[in-house]
Amino acid sequence: MKKYHDFEKLNRLLVASFEAEKLYYNAALEAKKTEMKRFLNYMSVERNRMSHDISNELHSRDIEPLKEDVEKVNLDHSKTDPQPVAFSVAIAQCLSRDKNNVKRYDELLERKDLPDSILTMLERQRTKITQYITEVEKLVQ
Repeated sequence: MKKYHDFEKLNRLLVASFEAEKLYYNAALEAKKTEMKRFLNYMSVERNRMSHDISNELHSRDIEPLKEDVEKVNLDHSKTDPQPVAFSVAIAQCLSRDKNNVKRYDELLERKDLPDSILTMLERQRTKITQYITEVEKLVQ
């Protein structure tokens, strides 16, 4: 069986993906318009789905997610009391995290040191995030 060396980087992407989820959730709290709140909540849910897909791939290979790091961005929203920030700052944080995550995806996809099924999933997620970045940028112009 082939040994892959990028599972640690995939684990780090998982943590970053959960961070993006939390940023979008917090941005939705700051949004004034209902449409924007719904859109940002959808963005948060999408990041959650992507995170869980990555987590499932790790678990299926008996690789534990980076627990301490995932717990740091614990998303039990009923227990979080986010500090209010300006909406424009919240959106900038979301976009910055997404763009940083795209770089993480690019590195993993270029190295191709993960199973093909994971690379296919990552390519699909990267495409979605890139599209979402464009959507968010258009909405806040």
